[in-house]
Amino acid sequence: MSDREDAQRRIVTALAQHVSYLHRTGTAHVNKALAIIDEMSAELPREIGERLDNLTPAELQAFARGRYHTTRLKGLRDAIDRLVSTLGERIKSMSLKELAALADQEAGYVRDLIALAVEGEIPLAPAVASAALSRPVMGEFVEDMLADIGPATRNRVYSTIRQGVSEGQSNSQIIRALRGTPALKYRDGVLQTTRNTVDNVVRTARQHMSNEAYRETYNALGVTHVVWVAQLEGRTCRRCAPLDGRRWKIDEPHPEPPLHHRCRCSLAPSLDGDIMGQRPYVRALKVKGRDDQAKFRSIGNMTKKQREAAGLEVGQVSAGTTTYADWFASQSARYQREWLGDRRYRLYKEGGYSLDRFTDPRQREYTLDELRARDRETFAEVFGEAA
Repeated sequence: MSDREDAQRRIVTALAQHVSYLHRTGTAHVNKALAIIDEMSAELPREIGERLDNLTPAELQAFARGRYHTTRLKGLRDAIDRLVSTLGERIKSMSLKELAALADQEAGYVRDLIALAVEGEIPLAPAVASAALSRPVMGEFVEDMLADIGPATRNRVYSTIRQGVSEGQSNSQIIRALRGTPALKYRDGVLQTTRNTVDNVVRTARQHMSNEAYRETYNALGVTHVVWVAQLEGRTCRRCAPLDGRRWKIDEPHPEPPLHHRCRCSLAPSLDGDIMGQRPYVRALKVKGRDDQAKFRSIGNMTKKQREAAGLEVGQVSAGTTTYADWFASQSARYQREWLGDRRYRLYKEGGYSLDRFTDPRQREYTLDELRARDRETFAEVFGEAA
């Protein structure tokens, strides 16, 4: 393996581990949003159930037809609208704060990552959060995706009540259809659709913010090429798998992650080409007798012939030369155990269990501080030093 390929491999390895840990910070974000939904779910029996009980049969039929001509009907309508509006506003406000903090974190992370492979001062891209929010993800803007949660939930609540009245359900049955049952931890009600939507929107928005922070940093640095990195998941979707290792000029049209909801792919800086903007590369060279740790040597203004003579040939680098299972098997025991958990790690190492049985099995949360700690450990393992 050439030094150029070794440096590229280290960057891709570090980025892949980071993205897998990043998913767990999304779990913390999702759980905050779900707690808001659960609060609304707990208010439903009191706010809506009591108002339904006070309606006459004629008023119930009027509600089913979308008519709110009495004080009680208007009160029910206003109670639903207030609950759902508060739900949507709280989730959006909390999420935008979380996403802004994530964008700053990710810009700092990729800056530190590139600093381990590129000579000179590495700029920190400005205003990454606003830049990410101004670019669509899968054709939609993040703020619009978040803003749609409240109205969509409102429509589901109204539809469930109208359907229940039309079918002659009791008021308690209607509330149960909305909230769900205690036996299934309220995951069998209509509000579960909102929970699922929030999970998808939050995770997709976070991956978008992360990749846009990378993009802004690459642009500030003058990165000329990027390479697609499909994330280790045990299974990878048919859209993402063929792109793994594909390389493009940063300013030419190319696919950009996320390609779909919950996509975990990313774009890494490619070390192909002569220079990265006007900045010379620093290659990771192995130093004999130093525990095989990576050290860095500037190639500065070396000519193309000098680089080729030194084994620093320029050419396409593919990040997808091994399967995901192969990649995971080559990672440190610390990473494998952290990702799988002690019990599943033993099954993987001693029981012959294949990796596709353990797709993000623990779903535990990470704060951004915990993520930074994991990144420092990864940098030490992959590059031989912490950022």
